[in-house]
Amino acid sequence: MWLIVSMKTLLVPLDFSNTTDRVLAHAADLARSLEARIVLVHIVEPVATYVPVGASMDVIAAAPPQPAEVQDLSVDEARLRSLSQPLSATGVPVECVAVVGLAVDDILDQAVKCDASYIVLGSHGHGALYHLFSGSVVNGILKRATCPVIVVPAGKK
Repeated sequence: MWLIVSMKTLLVPLDFSNTTDRVLAHAADLARSLEARIVLVHIVEPVATYVPVGASMDVIAAAPPQPAEVQDLSVDEARLRSLSQPLSATGVPVECVAVVGLAVDDILDQAVKCDASYIVLGSHGHGALYHLFSGSVVNGILKRATCPVIVVPAGKK
């Protein structure tokens, strides 16, 4: 009897912040211990637009860009490839994906597309007031993910 074992996949969303190195280090350790591949993903969020609705109600909307406004992602893709090189050099299979979209929605979409076994992402350590006004990608992922989520804390500054 043959046993077919599929390789585990770690989806690692990166925002190129100061937590990136910590997240990559933890993801690399986990990938080596699980013999998993890593999919690095960077989401470029569209610029919020002001949409006048009426005299008393206005809306700020972050809509996906129209096809004519598609952003050049080559710089982001190059940065992901640069971050992936040390991982690849140690034998960890790595794929890089950069997309324009909304962080939580597109991270979860990528998790489905790559059949992620885990999502490994970093926390910035912002306070409650920050999250009240801006929300939290980590909280959004934790609430809606269908696979386990590993959160790497921001650490000491």
